[in-house]
Amino acid sequence: MGRDIHVRLVEKNRGDNIWEEVKIYEKSKDGERYTPIDIFPYRNYELFDILSGTEDSDNFHALPIITKDLPKELTNEITSCRNITGYYGFVEINLADLKLYLMRHPKTRDYDYDEDDPKAYKDNPIKFFIERIEQYLDFADPFWDFGPESDVRVLYWFDC
Repeated sequence: MGRDIHVRLVEKNRGDNIWEEVKIYEKSKDGERYTPIDIFPYRNYELFDILSGTEDSDNFHALPIITKDLPKELTNEITSCRNITGYYGFVEINLADLKLYLMRHPKTRDYDYDEDDPKAYKDNPIKFFIERIEQYLDFADPFWDFGPESDVRVLYWFDC
């Protein structure tokens, strides 16, 4: 059975704790409608273990989603998903904390190799998650008018 991450939202703080969602749309094949692009449509179980706090939970500091600042529609979506069996880990983290985690943990164990093998460690998958978020932000605004990286937050959850 698969496990999926739902990166539901990337948003930026425009000041005075006013958060604005960053959205990129794609046109449907029939040209009739636009739909939001999936921010992270990939599966990576090592990454999911880190993001969910099951791996290295002492060092990864995602926080429960605070819904009071969110639009009512999104708060309702989160509440609805929380009531579905198999959905879990409703958290948020800012881009600065992701980068600090990566700086402290640039490599992760590759269990395909013996621990004494030089290939036993590889780039932390958080690196690729950060790159994807930054590419998304760059595509939305190539001039990066987002302020400090702590003013960019990512909201996500999982299902299995």
